[in-house]
Amino acid sequence: MPVELHLATTPDGRPQSHQDPMYDPAPGIDRPSRPGPVPDPEVFCGWVGDTVRDLDPTTEADPVGVLVNLLSAGGAAIGPGPFMWIGNDRHPALIWALTVGATAAGRKGAGTNTAKRLFKAAVPEFIACNTRSGLSSGEGLIEMVRDGDDDKDPGVTDKRLWVIESEYGVTMARGRREGSSLSGILRQAWNGEDLGVMNRDALHATAPHIAVIGHISPRELRAKMQDAEMAGGTYNRFLPVFVHRNLLDPDGQGAPDQLIDNLATAWKTVLTDARRIGEVRLTEQAAQLWREEVYPALCGDEGDEGPIAEFTARAAPYAKRAAMVYALLDHTDRIREDHLRAAWALVRYARASAAHILGPTAAASTGDPHLDKLLNAVKTAGPSGMTQSQVQVLLKRLNATQRADVTARLCQLPGFAAAQLSTGGRHQTVYLYAPPD
Repeated sequence: MPVELHLATTPDGRPQSHQDPMYDPAPGIDRPSRPGPVPDPEVFCGWVGDTVRDLDPTTEADPVGVLVNLLSAGGAAIGPGPFMWIGNDRHPALIWALTVGATAAGRKGAGTNTAKRLFKAAVPEFIACNTRSGLSSGEGLIEMVRDGDDDKDPGVTDKRLWVIESEYGVTMARGRREGSSLSGILRQAWNGEDLGVMNRDALHATAPHIAVIGHISPRELRAKMQDAEMAGGTYNRFLPVFVHRNLLDPDGQGAPDQLIDNLATAWKTVLTDARRIGEVRLTEQAAQLWREEVYPALCGDEGDEGPIAEFTARAAPYAKRAAMVYALLDHTDRIREDHLRAAWALVRYARASAAHILGPTAAASTGDPHLDKLLNAVKTAGPSGMTQSQVQVLLKRLNATQRADVTARLCQLPGFAAAQLSTGGRHQTVYLYAPPD
């Protein structure tokens, strides 16, 4: 069963059957045209949804951008106490999101700053001591939540961390450096595992609780992913969320202090109470919805290939994780049907965002960025094709064995072939493409 994207629109680009005052045109509200998908209103569920609605008139940020920041910061501030069993894996209340929007029109920072201002009023010590930026290495991340070393270093007792990366393209580049441990450590952190590296000055962090919010433009994301090893699993730890400025407010002064103070008082109580919760479970009605509708839908794309499938490979566990955070922020240790539907809608929106951001060519990709890069280059080369030497330059990050594997798989694709050409007594391998009939 395919994942429903709910993207049917009216002539003005709005969803046909999902009315939402935060996105629909209204008298006296100047909304710019939206170039991408619109989330299902079901994502704005419960207390966190009410908070987004209260803050929406005070910011140009995309409501769904504010939402994922609140979910991420909320899960991070709650800490490692609450958890869910998904199979034999213990999942913490951690939401990682990659907000993707144009440099000026995306208002990515506005979404984060809106959530951050509220949390600064609600839990000022968390924002002051547990919010960081500047991911550069796995060792650096472990340092922020490190264990103590006898009497020499007391270590860090509060292992909660909310990492905000306003230039996530830089982080992606750092993770691709030879010998970098960043990607591997990030994957462990998403899982809630103990962190460690094996070197002379070994660092360890027991029971860390780390959430990450990244900002990046669509163009930069597409460019950075050309050489990325998506199959390694780092990117599918993030929910890709398309964001766009949702309000034109030239005289905007932000939320009134009284609104922030009122919300902060309630949020402080919510977060404090949620920290005392242990295992979170589905209600009977939610469990039935999961078995009969949500899980079959989210697993329906498992045979798909390509960057979109890689980016959303963890849709099923993410739906439960997000539902857990929705529930915790609603003062309960039981995931109700409305929490699960909200999480399902958020995951659907993440997939719609990935499809929009990566473009139609991504859906038809091979799923291997190196093979995609080579086949596109051979197609572009025209009748003359690409020589083995040119391929070596193009795939310079790979060794000879890896390049041979990529070129062999290229020749198995329809229309592609390798030919031996004689050049002054020597034979040169050339890779050619002829569109199949």
